[in-house]
Amino acid sequence: MLKFVFFIIGITSCNHIWCQNNLGAIGTWREHYNNQSVQQVTLAVNDQGEKVLSATTSFQVALVNSKNQIELIGKSNGLHDMGIACSAWDSEQSQMIIAYQNSNIDIIQGDQVYSINDLWLSNLYGNKKINDIYILHNWAFISTNFGIVVIDLIKHEIKDTWFPNNNRQNTITFQVNCTANDLYAVTENGIWTCPLKNNWATNAWQWRSEYNNIGIQKITQFNNQIYLYNNIAVYQYPSTMPLMVMNRGIINVCKASKEGVFLAIKWGSKGSMMQLNADKTFLTVIDSSILSNPKDFCWDGNNIWVADSLHGLFYKNNNATAISNWISLGGPQATIKGKINSNASFLVGGFSNNNNGWARYNEEGWKSFVTNKGVAIPVLNFSTTDPNDNSIWFTYQNGLWHTNLDQSVSEQITPLNVKGPYSDLQFDQEGVLWVLVDQQGLLQKRDNSWKNIIPPSNISLNGAQKMVVNQQGQIWIIAPNNQGVIIYNSTNNTWYQLSTINNNLPSSSVTSILEDKKGTMWVGTNNGIGLFDCSELGNCKAYLPQIKNSNGFAGLLFQKEIVNTMAVDGANQKWVGTNNGCWLLSEDGSQILQRFSKNNSPLPNDTILQICIAPLSGEVFMNTNNQLVSYRSSANETIQSTQNIIVFPNPVLPNYEGPIAMKGFVNNAIVKITTLDGKLVFQTRALGGQAIWNGKTYEGSKVASGIYLVFARDDAGMEKSMGKIIITSGGQ
Repeated sequence: MLKFVFFIIGITSCNHIWCQNNLGAIGTWREHYNNQSVQQVTLAVNDQGEKVLSATTSFQVALVNSKNQIELIGKSNGLHDMGIACSAWDSEQSQMIIAYQNSNIDIIQGDQVYSINDLWLSNLYGNKKINDIYILHNWAFISTNFGIVVIDLIKHEIKDTWFPNNNRQNTITFQVNCTANDLYAVTENGIWTCPLKNNWATNAWQWRSEYNNIGIQKITQFNNQIYLYNNIAVYQYPSTMPLMVMNRGIINVCKASKEGVFLAIKWGSKGSMMQLNADKTFLTVIDSSILSNPKDFCWDGNNIWVADSLHGLFYKNNNATAISNWISLGGPQATIKGKINSNASFLVGGFSNNNNGWARYNEEGWKSFVTNKGVAIPVLNFSTTDPNDNSIWFTYQNGLWHTNLDQSVSEQITPLNVKGPYSDLQFDQEGVLWVLVDQQGLLQKRDNSWKNIIPPSNISLNGAQKMVVNQQGQIWIIAPNNQGVIIYNSTNNTWYQLSTINNNLPSSSVTSILEDKKGTMWVGTNNGIGLFDCSELGNCKAYLPQIKNSNGFAGLLFQKEIVNTMAVDGANQKWVGTNNGCWLLSEDGSQILQRFSKNNSPLPNDTILQICIAPLSGEVFMNTNNQLVSYRSSANETIQSTQNIIVFPNPVLPNYEGPIAMKGFVNNAIVKITTLDGKLVFQTRALGGQAIWNGKTYEGSKVASGIYLVFARDDAGMEKSMGKIIITSGGQ
């Protein structure tokens, strides 16, 4: 369950921020978002006077506690949607209101998330965009593109809809605010006011025509004094003469407080935070050398917190030490658009998409690298890891980027001075590095010696981007321009081309290639999947697997679907990414075991561009058209010899209802769970090197509290092991 724990904010140094995103149980998700774009920052106070800083991005809410720790709240742990438009804190009920860009609304109170989806489901209004949330006692006033939606914050339901005009017509409402006696609405038709009685609008609206045609879209107030502003000027109500006018730049946000009137300003690629003095001069609070696009700010005693949409969350302490710092909210520094790659130690990926640098993920979290010795790292695309020394290789436009973090060594390489866009790269089983160079051919690195392999004249690699090096030393390349598959056989220096006519490909538009645990080549296209399992490539014909649909009729696997990416887990099951989500298939592709989409999972987008599986944990990383998420699957890679069994969770606590994972087995091991006196409770087989148990007997009843033994062996009876599971919950 989602649980908000609120702490007193007392930041003195934020150099060691810890972000909670631990690996969970089987079937749980994690989000790995780039949280650089912070849109709102709020200081909330609960009933005990404790404070929590809430920073809102488009995808998550980050809570900073007194120990400089960050808890990320997103779709994977409670929220019903993503694409956050705005949020607000209700101090009287100690709850957070989150409005999404699709007009859905969540209210988080303690360990409960209340969904208010009436507006999202409604067809009454054409444009339901939510612009702002204002809290007044037991009510939340939601400013929308048709009027004001009033939410009862105690009953968690929509109470009423107001139209700030006298004809009850839809009107775009940008923001509302209140004094003790009046409600102010900033609309597309200017400023409207309405008397409040017992915190409820009388709906006797009055148009403040004096503010018409000056582009007012935002409002703030302190101590019953209203301030209105547009992009360049601030007005102190009821005066129509500007309190100040900007000479350059635009006003992102203005807030009034007991300290004065503060503004977040943006001009060009720079931004700053200013204080408006009584004599209408400005005092710079945070200058443009730090901020880029400040969108919001708040105060915490001596600290000023700023949400910057380009660089994240910043704070400045105004005491004698004047400490200031950027606060990392977890995740890579930029959205990873390059090919990700995982081994037993870490996952890496280049930012690509015109963003310099790359990021690494391990048990300590994400770390981003954008410069090397003060020089910008190139825009990196595809990645692979050297199995010999764990060094990392990337391709970029003009060559290779090679880095060894253990030795703090990085280098740019253009092997044999071969020019042209460098595309994919991969190590084979012998530790030989293969590189695909667009328009050129292949590069091979063996024992620190490079070789250039040029295809024959009848083979065109112009536009080639992806390849797979299989166990037989064959390089399978996705042929550009709908030409099927091009294969280079390194054992006899021969080139082949697979097509729909000669080799039964389901389509000449190939989109992905995968080699499974048994050496079968899976070729994904824009019209399904073909399987190749042939010793002679020239005469090889694809097998097109069939699968039964919900009506019982057999059809070709993923027919009429674009297969963007494929991956194989420790149990030789296939994970397939399409434009309609992610699918888990049985080993031979004859069964769909699971399907995930944005509607039934935390996937931010149904377009899955790449799937990468961490071998030891079995965690499945899915890079979408939007952001990166991961899912803890039930299969991981096998080990050569079973010695130690790792059980998670262990002990099993009373409130735990999920699967119990056991890993460290040989492939397909027989796993038995018994009582201490040897009575068999449950038996299963490992998926790859991992087995799961639901804590129940064969009959489906929960086992009693106590200690249970785990035994494992392979089919030959050669590998044996034993572990223990402590159950602190139980039924009978």
